[in-house]
Amino acid sequence: MTPAIMTALKSIFRKQETWITLVLLLAITLRAIHFFGRSSMWLDELAAAFNVMERNFYQLATESLGFNQVAPPGFLYLQKIATLVIGENDHAFRFFPFLFSLAGLLFYRSLCKTFTTGVPAIGAFALFALSLAMVFYSGEAKQYAADLTAAVFIVWSALQLLYKVPDKRRLWIMSIGGLIIILCSMPAVVMAPMAMLIVFIRILQKKSPLALSRFFAVVIPWAIACLVVTLYAKLVISIDVQEAMSDYWSRGFAPLSSVWELLKWFPTKIHKELTFSLAWWASDIIPFTSYIAWALMLFSIPGLIYCSKKYGIVTLLLFIPLITALLLSILRVLPFDGRVSLYATWPIFIGGMAGINALGEWQPRFFKPVVVGILAALIAFPLAITKLAVPMLRPPYNGQSAQPVLRELKKQWQPGDVLYVYFKSRYALRFYGPREGITEYVAGRSHPTVEPILRDIDSLRGKKRVWFFFTQWTPKQPFPDSIKAYMGTVIGKQIAVIPDPDGNTEDVEAAAHLYDLSIKKGDH
Repeated sequence: MTPAIMTALKSIFRKQETWITLVLLLAITLRAIHFFGRSSMWLDELAAAFNVMERNFYQLATESLGFNQVAPPGFLYLQKIATLVIGENDHAFRFFPFLFSLAGLLFYRSLCKTFTTGVPAIGAFALFALSLAMVFYSGEAKQYAADLTAAVFIVWSALQLLYKVPDKRRLWIMSIGGLIIILCSMPAVVMAPMAMLIVFIRILQKKSPLALSRFFAVVIPWAIACLVVTLYAKLVISIDVQEAMSDYWSRGFAPLSSVWELLKWFPTKIHKELTFSLAWWASDIIPFTSYIAWALMLFSIPGLIYCSKKYGIVTLLLFIPLITALLLSILRVLPFDGRVSLYATWPIFIGGMAGINALGEWQPRFFKPVVVGILAALIAFPLAITKLAVPMLRPPYNGQSAQPVLRELKKQWQPGDVLYVYFKSRYALRFYGPREGITEYVAGRSHPTVEPILRDIDSLRGKKRVWFFFTQWTPKQPFPDSIKAYMGTVIGKQIAVIPDPDGNTEDVEAAAHLYDLSIKKGDH
């Protein structure tokens, strides 16, 4: 390699944009591996999928969803369109979340370059782009990727309107893109008006070059989308579903019993959800995830001051997703918890890295460029390196892989076999069973305790070969454990197992166990 080529390569790899582009390509690759390589949909995805499959466009817009599901109307319409074009399969239901996640990367990259520079900018982008949780939900047949992209898109659009006079192409992206993404996200109904209010105030203060005509070209489509989603939430989603969701997600609502409890809740809850967005379930495997979350929160304090001095009230735009999530949690409208709050915590990635930039500017004697770079790298890159180095942390991330289990079950099926299906696995049988040639089975009934389920299973005594298929084990209802023990040691014996194809256990396991229930008592 000639000295000239070496010099050119060194020049390229010294540039911030080069490294951000490399991270972007890696992020796209990880999402593609997850999307194309992921196995069966799990219970929540299947419940959402059946709502789309069993309703036409009119019903999707006017009827509350079944199975205690909630989704914005625009997202339901896109899911329906995907199934009509691609077919009713896993990839169709996950197609638009995948596209949303790719778009989110592009808009987020712009935000990183706006608020941070150098290694902190690369770090802020890597934290988002390579997050295990964000890669996972890019291939989930639910609206969480849309919520995340909506949050990023709204902040990006507001900044574009404040600091640039957008050309027609960009104006169309903001107006039509905003219309579509807001229709696909319920939190966006709150985030969009907050962002546009800040822009409007800056225009009135003559601190933005944007003409009111161009401002309203964006605001009017956004307002229409907000109105549609609000009416849908108020008039279509049934009271029963709302109450069921509030009960299920009660842990995500702010405690209002006392001011002190609320004040304690803010930092601890933000830390918990930030940890979730960084690594989700892998936070148990990567113990330093919690420390990285605390470090990002700590550095966000100087980051907030730094951005406020540089951008003034515009800094509020960056934190609108987090402010929205906290506000909706206090008002008990939407929970701030887990996958539902994935859209809210990414501003802390940028805020934390901006704080490191701030230290470099405020105290250059102690925080020289090399120190700033090392500090940002120590916070941003260990998680990404660990995820790539540990095989089990690489995509695709499978859970409840029902179809491979049913395919193997069909191969082992013999005349006279009986298939008993755990009540929480009925959706999996309805969706994947016909695809694997399994249409006859005994569907278990739902009961609040396991005893009635065992009494139902008693009706299968005397059968030589009884398969028990299950998914969706939960800590609150570990009924499959009791069922297996009962069938294998009390009324029969286990003679074969089709284990989870991914080696998963507990709530992400899918498996089938074969029992001989013809054995008489005492013959074990």
